[in-house]
Amino acid sequence: MTNYSTLASNMKRRIIRFSERIAKGLNRPVYKFVSQMITGMLSSQSCHLSKIARTLGEPISLKKTIDRLSRNLSSFEKGAHLQENYMQQVKACLNDRSILVVDDGDITKPCSTKLEGLCKVRDGSTGEIGVGYYMYEATALTPGQGTPISVYSRVFSTEEEGFVSADMEVLNLLRYLGRHFKKNIILAFDRGFDANVYYEHLLGQDERFVIRAKKNRDLIHKGERINILEVAKKYKGKYSLRFLCNRSGMVD
Repeated sequence: MTNYSTLASNMKRRIIRFSERIAKGLNRPVYKFVSQMITGMLSSQSCHLSKIARTLGEPISLKKTIDRLSRNLSSFEKGAHLQENYMQQVKACLNDRSILVVDDGDITKPCSTKLEGLCKVRDGSTGEIGVGYYMYEATALTPGQGTPISVYSRVFSTEEEGFVSADMEVLNLLRYLGRHFKKNIILAFDRGFDANVYYEHLLGQDERFVIRAKKNRDLIHKGERINILEVAKKYKGKYSLRFLCNRSGMVD
């Protein structure tokens, strides 16, 4: 029979150790806030302050707990510090066979009208234009780890102050990965990243990378402009995989 009390205690102990590592160098009040937020989000499976506050079970009114968390969150300025400490923990899990997978996405908010910075986005699920935010994500896949490990996550809006372009967002992501990871780790990209500006950056930084290119792309091969699919057919590899996707983009 499963001992749920022991399981819960072990899980709480691991969360506390993780919180101590990523909050290293911060004062005690900030560490307590970080620890409670991590514990609350994992316990409630939500990022709503009300649900996080309920899981903490403090001997004060729920409203006071929510107000305290809200004040600490609005004045929190140690995000970069936490990220650097987190990256030190991530690097210990990676090795020479690890792969960094980079992809883009969107968050649509069809029922929202008051959220700041809402912009027009193409819903990847339906193909329709709605309102919401764009995002870029990088995750690490490595032997010995059962799940992908997030190493970069950026949600942004084309309407927010300081936004330059989507290309600049991707270049910032690539520079971030270049600062934190060795050159022998392979970067893998989906369609949409086979643009000259990204190739130039990756080749200029001597990165190892794989990009899923669109078959309508042309390139210069032996001094001639030629379709990328025709060039690929000229080379024989050890393995050849062919996929047929349906209208929804899923592999049949």
